[in-house]
Amino acid sequence: MRLSTSGIIFVLAGAALIITAYRFALPGLLPAGLLLLGLVVLSALLVLWGTRRVSIAMSTNVHQVFLPGGRDRYPLAAEGKEVEIEAQVTNIGQLAIPSATIDFVAAEGFGDSTSGEVPALSQRASQTVLTSFTPHRRGVSGIESVLLTVFGPFGLVKMKRKVHGAFPVAVSVPHLGARIPKDSSIRPARLDDGKIRSGHTTRDFHTREYVPGDDLRHVHWPSTAKSGELMVRHEADEETLYALILVDLAADADAAEPSDLEIEFLLAAATAAGTAFLRADYEVNVVAPRYQIRFKGARDIDKLRLLSALVRPGRVELPAHDNPNHIVICSVGDERGQELASHFSRRVPVTLRTLSEIGDMTMMGLSEDLPESWTTFESKRPTARGQGKGTGGRPGTTGRPGTNSGAQGAGSDPAGAAPGTSGTNSGTEGVRR
Repeated sequence: MRLSTSGIIFVLAGAALIITAYRFALPGLLPAGLLLLGLVVLSALLVLWGTRRVSIAMSTNVHQVFLPGGRDRYPLAAEGKEVEIEAQVTNIGQLAIPSATIDFVAAEGFGDSTSGEVPALSQRASQTVLTSFTPHRRGVSGIESVLLTVFGPFGLVKMKRKVHGAFPVAVSVPHLGARIPKDSSIRPARLDDGKIRSGHTTRDFHTREYVPGDDLRHVHWPSTAKSGELMVRHEADEETLYALILVDLAADADAAEPSDLEIEFLLAAATAAGTAFLRADYEVNVVAPRYQIRFKGARDIDKLRLLSALVRPGRVELPAHDNPNHIVICSVGDERGQELASHFSRRVPVTLRTLSEIGDMTMMGLSEDLPESWTTFESKRPTARGQGKGTGGRPGTTGRPGTNSGAQGAGSDPAGAAPGTSGTNSGTEGVRR
């Protein structure tokens, strides 16, 4: 609580009048001095009482998301996208509250702090204050605190008080695009001819010729009329496609620890890959430091984005995998990436993403693009041919089928190497970009 300029003048004038009344035996000045001091004290008491009877309810325009098996729900925002936050100020006391200023103190990385005006509120009255932020850093941030500054009657006293604590908001990596080629070998051909269906949410059928013993109730009369042969409906077999994404955020031995921007870059690549697989009806098992979560279908994309906000640096522990259709490894260093890839069968396509492929990290933040080589995946398994040395890898390692030996992406460049990388990719061939 602080005195305003008017309040200071009232206090000094009241004190001077009281001293003059006693010093010069002028009793008529005493009531005036006491009145001035009393107004200041009364204003302070009213402000103190009023600010204690204020209720603040916070909400936002983004929906809340939680991880499977988790208890905490977070409003989920994306880096670089504006977030609107609404504060409803309610006077729950018996006395009116004068006009006030409300300050929203933003956490680091969530944007600049803002403020707004609240008009005078009568008993049980409410006022909604709308503000917005543009987060520029991945993680859990949001509002640190909400402060209310109230001026007392006559403008003699003002008081700034914390009326609401932290309001956390999870900020995911930016929405970046990636795709799975429709002709990819990781998509079974039977999925396209109707004899197999992906997922486990709907029933699907194909027709075939009638054979003795088939239930006549399953005869498909439109197909029978069209072909001239008796045709029956047959329910398609169900197969759930499965992708494994490993996110390792620990540096190679004797290498510098990754920066926040580098970690964000790898998480953006992993999230873009997971989103592409989920939209293609895959189940996606994401394994990151301290997390192992299986996502099912496009409805879990927001949960995957929430995971990108919560992950912290560290080494990943290899899971007990069950024959995934495709593996994506996002690793800080080439050596660690190749080590992780070596634990999987040669029959499984592996896509390896490492920081050695990228020379410019400035695209992160408000940009909406990943490097071209990181937006798609191998469409056919390569054939190993002898021993080679991978780009950025260890000498003498064998080119792995389906693995980008030396941490190269599957893009439009046949060499797959980004500017600033060196070496050759003699360990693999036959990848159709």
